[in-house]
Formats: sequence, C-alpha cells, structure tokens
Amino acid sequence: MAPPDPIIGLTEAYLKDDSPNKVNVGVGAYRCDQGMPFVLPVVREAENEINLEELDHEYSGIAGCPNFVNLALRFVYGEDSAPLNEGRVAGVQTLSGTGGLRVFGEPNPTWGNHIPIFSNAGLEVRKYRYYDNDSCNLDFDGLIEDMKGMPEGNYDFRSYPLNWRDFQTTS
Repeated sequence: MAPPDPIIGLTEAYLKDDSPNKVNVGVGAYRCDQGMPFVLPVVREAENEINLEELDHEYSGIAGCPNFVNLALRFVYGEDSAPLNEGRVAGVQTLSGTGGLRVFGEPNPTWGNHIPIFSNAGLEVRKYRYYDNDSCNLDFDGLIEDMKGMPEGNYDFRSYPLNWRDFQTTS
C-alpha cells in the first residue's frame, strides 16, 4: 500500500472540519456549497475571449508554444535575468503538472502518483524541499540547500501554474 498522500490529506482534513466558513482548494479546484466544481467568473470570461478568437487548433511543437514559453520564462525570471539572457535557462510547456513530470523532476510534498510516474520511466527520484509545514510557507533555505546539492548534470523541475492567455501580446 502506498504512503498517505499529503496533498490529498488536505481534502480529507477539509471533509472532517465542521466550520461553515471553510473552502477546499487542496486539489486545485474551487467547489460550491454542494461540492461541485465552481468556475470563477474571470475564467468564464477568458474562455469566451478564446472562443471569439476562432483559433485554428494547430498542434504546438513538442516543447509547446515558443512564444508562450519565452514570455512565461521572462515573467518568472524577470527581463533582467542574467541566466535567462545568457541562455542558461530553458523551458517547455506541458499538458499539466503530472504531464510535466515525464519531462523533469519532483517537489516534496507532491501528489502520490508522481513518484511512480518517474520510477516507471526508469528515473531515479530525488525530492527537493520547498514547503515548510510548520510555518505554512516557502522553505527557502531548504530549497536553496537542495538545489546547491544537486549533482552536476541533473535537472531541476518547477511547475508554475501559468496560462498562455497571461502572455498574449498585441500586434
């Protein structure tokens, strides 16, 4: 039997909580009072804008939409990022966080299905710290220590929840 999933544990804690003022965002989806997914009005507006564009549904390349990837990297690292401007940072667009795992690495805590995805692909899994359970905040020191301790030639995977619509440019 697999170990308990720390992220799914958030939903389990939510279900046990008697507070009438609780909100379950443990699995990345807002829910209404009836437990059904709640789609934010701004998301509906974005969907409508996309539909109005009448996109051609052409496939992106294997690394995703280059314009989106480049704009996302500039957003995350900043226009003045030396590593980015020197070509030492790369990015790809993936189907989802889980889909991206087939490309790179594993944060801790993570979803219960992520480690088997890597193991089944024949990769050695090494976790890196990023979250401090005690403070409910970024474990910056642990993250930096783990990144500095990575053997040369290894890859660092970080999942940023960005949407290509955030990076549309006007012509």
